[in-house]
Amino acid sequence: MNSLEQKLSRVDLNLLVSLSVLLKERNVSRAAQTLFLSQPAMSRTLQRLRDVFDDPLFYRTSQGISPTEKAVQLEQILPKLLATLAHILESDEFDPGTSDQHFTLSIPPLMSQTVTLPLFKELAVAAPNVNLSEYPVKSNPFDLLEAGTLDFAIHLATGVHPSFIVTPIGKVNPVIYARREHPLFKIKKLQLNDCMNCNFLGLIVENDSNIQFKHPVDALLIKHGVQPRSVFRSSQLHVLIDILKSTDSLFIGMNNLIQGNEFAPLYSFKVNDNNAVEFVLLEHKRTVNSPAHQWFKEKLLTHIGTLS
Repeated sequence: MNSLEQKLSRVDLNLLVSLSVLLKERNVSRAAQTLFLSQPAMSRTLQRLRDVFDDPLFYRTSQGISPTEKAVQLEQILPKLLATLAHILESDEFDPGTSDQHFTLSIPPLMSQTVTLPLFKELAVAAPNVNLSEYPVKSNPFDLLEAGTLDFAIHLATGVHPSFIVTPIGKVNPVIYARREHPLFKIKKLQLNDCMNCNFLGLIVENDSNIQFKHPVDALLIKHGVQPRSVFRSSQLHVLIDILKSTDSLFIGMNNLIQGNEFAPLYSFKVNDNNAVEFVLLEHKRTVNSPAHQWFKEKLLTHIGTLS
């Protein structure tokens, strides 16, 4: 059995436009003028229509042409069909106030803490029917972006394929955090090695077995020749923060991590390109011409701001 696509591939859709004009004019000559065709060309088009629908479609009368029952049936459905085709071909318009678009985003938990809440609050006002899904950060978001599972992903600025659009976000310098009553705050000239005597908490990034991935924090510490003692890792930032506030464990996060009364920066790595972690916003080329996605991207970048 032929598929719908196979059947339609043998039909020139321009014939439907010609049929619509013939039904409106009820006259071959006037239809030809409307479509800027010669009368012989219009007559040939009418013959092709008759072949496609296996029906005469029109009979000649003293007033012009009169539709057959088949043509009358087609006349009832053609306006809606042509309007749908026109909508497909016209450039999309995006109205955030009425749109029910669903956006998907992958963002590191350390960044989500400062970005997602204000972004959601703005969407709730400007686009109340829009849906937003935040996915766990992955070491390899590329397959999900390509498949359409993800619309955008915030990722490290390394190893990006040309089929993805890359928007630089900025660089961050890692900071070691501790609860405010931590004994190490009493050391006047704290050194990195002093911190290595403590237990560390770690944030898990979902890995993909198909790629080699090294966590940027682990890579940074290797550069400095130290090896922290990790006692607990989790993908849930709030769990790590709760443990940080109630134990002497340390946590390495970004320099813009929201701080409470219970914890504070203990040690800051020297601000330079060697220590900085650079982030980019990734999107697949499939969303470049989507007004809805570009609107969301603009809002997202506004709330991310400048990291560096």
